Amino acid sequence: MANVLLVLPSILSNENDGIVTKTTASFLPPLGLASIAAVLRENGHGVAIIDGVAEHTPLQEIVDRARDFDIVGVSAMTAHAKRAHELIRMLRSQLDKPIMAGGVHATTMPAEFLENGADFVVVGEGEMTTLELAQALDSGLPRERFAEIRGLCLLRDGELFRTPRRPLIEDLDSLPQPARDLLPMHLYSATVARTTRQPSHMLLASRGCPGVCSFCVHKLFGKKVRYNSPERIIDEFLLLVNEYGAKDVAIFDDNFAANREMVIKVCNKLIELDLDLTWSIESRVDNVDREILELLAKAGCTFIAYGIESGSQRVLDQMNKGVTLDQIREAVRITNEVGIKTRGYLMLGHLDETPEEMRKTIEFAKSLDLDVASFTLFVPLPGTQDYKRAQKFGQFDPQFYMKDLLLEYNMPKYPVYVPAGMTSEELMAIHREAYNKLYLRPGYIFKKLFEVRNFHDVRSLVKGGLTVMSNFFRR
Repeated sequence: MANVLLVLPSILSNENDGIVTKTTASFLPPLGLASIAAVLRENGHGVAIIDGVAEHTPLQEIVDRARDFDIVGVSAMTAHAKRAHELIRMLRSQLDKPIMAGGVHATTMPAEFLENGADFVVVGEGEMTTLELAQALDSGLPRERFAEIRGLCLLRDGELFRTPRRPLIEDLDSLPQPARDLLPMHLYSATVARTTRQPSHMLLASRGCPGVCSFCVHKLFGKKVRYNSPERIIDEFLLLVNEYGAKDVAIFDDNFAANREMVIKVCNKLIELDLDLTWSIESRVDNVDREILELLAKAGCTFIAYGIESGSQRVLDQMNKGVTLDQIREAVRITNEVGIKTRGYLMLGHLDETPEEMRKTIEFAKSLDLDVASFTLFVPLPGTQDYKRAQKFGQFDPQFYMKDLLLEYNMPKYPVYVPAGMTSEELMAIHREAYNKLYLRPGYIFKKLFEVRNFHDVRSLVKGGLTVMSNFFRR
């Protein structure tokens, strides 16, 4: 059987400069790689994972460690694309081993990875395609036979060749639990901006999202939502508590509350188990009501992150959000009333959004009485509707991901996209204004001080304050 090394490269341009301000950033495990690793291991293959983000692993060290393996797989989201390309070129120049690439960016832009030296790109969900590819490489299958493996891209006579798309995995329970034991679990934590206790560990309960938001990539897991069974979700809760000491669990599904029946069963089981545990979810505002929110609160859910995006109905409609400002107000109001803290994800600088509309978003966020708000500068990701539209609107380099964009985790050096009629400096100034106006209000500061009950609350408050002050003083 083959020995396979799976790698998530660092985002930073120099891992040795890896002392960065963590503040409220999340350090989350690459559960996609862990799921692929679990399937490979279940079928007899040797497997290891290098998480270059959490461990700040230099690329040359990854290459050196890869010498002991038969196959190397490199995963990449758009933020990792430049480093993934660099790693693949280094692997190709120094080693004679099959190289796979996968992940959402590789799925969207496979030709780039093949041109940089990858032999294969795994498109879409990676578990079964990677397993079949590893088995084929281990058995010495002739290269012309690789066209029989669904979900691959490769070069044939110098041209991009795609095999038929692999069907989505309908029964997620058929997959083994992610191989968390291959990950540096002690290094991970969900952000203090949406958790109430640490250690907080992450799980995924579903794949896919029925939304059609113009800024989202749907090519990896599709628009059809597939869920683990409530029993499997509870098993993973218990694993995180018993094996990794979780005091909090962060469910990072795109839209956990979309399946009402599943949510009710999970909540009722958690109530029955009466664990010493808090947990959080992400949801669309149109998938919750008072009944489900009260049940979530009773089951220990202490935080919900909503994709609010904008305070302008015109911009929401342009994003295809399918919700109204009144729906957002109502969902946040009821969530606050039942005692669940709220986090709002908001976006600034979308396509032809004006400065006036951006300031509407800031004022809207202030009016909602959110516990936490995250203002993200619009990034048109490859594979989205907005990636195509952005090239016709404002100032945008479609190859932005090949530049060093980050000053530190989640801190952009400059905007990826700037609406027409604005400058980068003006957009960054509004971005700073958003945080300053929201978090430096006396009312908000006093509210947070009165909420302090324990050391975790103090730590969260300090880290959040450091983030705001860093934003305030940053040029």
